[in-house]
Amino acid sequence: MRPVIGITCDYDWETGDSRLRPGYFEGIYRSGGLPFLIPALDPAAAGPVMARLDGLLLTGGQDPDPRWFGEEPHPAIGNVNPCRDRLELALAREADAGDIPVFGICRGIQMMNIAMGGDIWQDIYTQAEDGKPLLCHQQPAPKWYGFHEVRIFEESALRRILGTGQVRVNSFHHQAVRHPGKGLHAVAHTSDGIIEAIESEIHPFFIGVQWHPERMLEDPVMIRLFEAFVKAAAVQASRKIRPAKSCG
Repeated sequence: MRPVIGITCDYDWETGDSRLRPGYFEGIYRSGGLPFLIPALDPAAAGPVMARLDGLLLTGGQDPDPRWFGEEPHPAIGNVNPCRDRLELALAREADAGDIPVFGICRGIQMMNIAMGGDIWQDIYTQAEDGKPLLCHQQPAPKWYGFHEVRIFEESALRRILGTGQVRVNSFHHQAVRHPGKGLHAVAHTSDGIIEAIESEIHPFFIGVQWHPERMLEDPVMIRLFEAFVKAAAVQASRKIRPAKSCG
């Protein structure tokens, strides 16, 4: 049976609509998972929801509220979505506590990090340290196109999954992980020093990437992220199966 993967939806707080770009659920289904879309729910639902899931995919979207990591808003911050923030933080923490596989994309990596006590740059273009020249992280190119290079640490799960130490990725962000949270470490950077991926030191699968592999599903390297995630979720699902009791 396909493992059930919960995918967080974006939430329009003006209309009340939940929505999701197709690449997220297509990537999960192509890789052998069964997508389960998570709409805007009360954070109290996080526990019951995660009890029924084998994996959690945290998707892209608006900027996280900096209150979650103890900062006031920077002038360059974009729209924030407090309802979505609260739910995703609760889901990520429930998944971490239950060793349920988590995969974060763009905003998703940032929410994973904040949930574990880390923080993010509210705006890399005005806050980045040391006055280093920055790459363009909001690419003027097709969304499926690998626009800049990411270097992946040799001793990392991400490198084992992708099978390479360098990849070209698409990029649509002005925020990024600054200090990894408890139990997390950075495993990929761009040449300007921006963290592009984090992973857990102890969790069986807790990986986030700053780029958008769901828009690069035809790339044989990028689809490996979804495949590895779904495989980890399948292991989680197998742990829930109990042998039937004998009637004898």
